[in-house]
Amino acid sequence: MKIVIAQDSHVPGIIEVWEEFALFHEDIDPRYPMVDNVRSGYKEHLREMMAAEDTLVFVALNEGNVVGYSIAQIRKSSPAFQREKYGFIEEMAVKADYRRRGIGAQMLGKIMDWFKSRNIDMIELDVTVANQVGYPFWKKHGFKDYLHRLYLKT
Repeated sequence: MKIVIAQDSHVPGIIEVWEEFALFHEDIDPRYPMVDNVRSGYKEHLREMMAAEDTLVFVALNEGNVVGYSIAQIRKSSPAFQREKYGFIEEMAVKADYRRRGIGAQMLGKIMDWFKSRNIDMIELDVTVANQVGYPFWKKHGFKDYLHRLYLKT
């Protein structure tokens, strides 16, 4: 298994993993319905992330095939806070058939190294409450609850 910085040639494989990730979320929470033509919209978003100076996209490769990916960003804090920037893990997904093999932990290690090299000492992420795959992973790696995001559909 290899974890590398994503290149244009990896985009179709990332989209395949992302689609599985998105369908998983659509199944566990009705607030995640996908739009028509979702692949092209995500492809554009992904390319923007890959080109952004403050964002790093990794892929996990098994025999050259994308089996996982992650998107990490450096974000600016509100001017009201002492910490001027923080790390944010926007997405991390591993194909279902490849989970529980340490791939997510390897990608997280690469993300942590990248943040450390940029003097980032606070990292945040969002995880869906009903995600019984992701939530235990993040807790296992030391992430703690600190915020509850609520919503109301009217």
